[in-house]
Amino acid sequence: MSSTGGASTTEPTTTGSASNKPATTEIPDLWFELPPGFTEFDLEEDSEERMLRMADAVDLLFSGATPQQKFSFVVSGEYALQTMISAGAEHASASLLRTSDGKLSQATLCVIVERPDIGPESQDRMNTAKRTAVQWREQHPDADVGLIMLPYGPSAVCIGDRSLQLPGALFGLEKPVHSTVRQAQFCVPLKTGPGSALFVFMTEDIEHWGEYLGVLSAIMQSVSADEPNEESRAVVAGTSDTGNTGSEHER
Repeated sequence: MSSTGGASTTEPTTTGSASNKPATTEIPDLWFELPPGFTEFDLEEDSEERMLRMADAVDLLFSGATPQQKFSFVVSGEYALQTMISAGAEHASASLLRTSDGKLSQATLCVIVERPDIGPESQDRMNTAKRTAVQWREQHPDADVGLIMLPYGPSAVCIGDRSLQLPGALFGLEKPVHSTVRQAQFCVPLKTGPGSALFVFMTEDIEHWGEYLGVLSAIMQSVSADEPNEESRAVVAGTSDTGNTGSEHER
């Protein structure tokens, strides 16, 4: 899988692509749009350089935040990113959000394309999504699990709260730091053959989850087998503005 979208906070949207095929010979399995305020990470970038760059961005966009808040955002964000990379993510991006009540908020998105090593050349996409939903219901009995129909096709969806344990050393502490995140997972069976794209969106800011739903909806509605054009990018930008209740993405 490769991600070809470039990070830009000055354009209405950022284009991302997802594929685990050899980048030199194959086109992406699918494309998607990132609404304003998202920054895509270079997964090959040195982590120290990335953290310094993110610290500068947080300091610029949220000068009113306390040093402890800024530090926590950068460190926890980098830890989440490293967790995504170790899980096989090929696309990862972050959103810094100014909520409707003026608070600082952060969310992360990663995309993984999974293909079976062996199997048929095609799949029943609806049955694939249904099987995933059944598995998720068994694994996460307290989560909201179901099926939705995207413009790209059927998708299983799972939304629930997860408990994380961050290494205390990241914050200069001896004991682990416990955190709860709200996570939305979408398993989107591929049109290009057996396998699925897994979209994972998460944030610690459960209080403002409702404001993220419009952003998340815009991303998933934009998933397409075709590379987006300027007209579709304008639609995604407009959807994110109207769907994000009272919130404002910093650019």
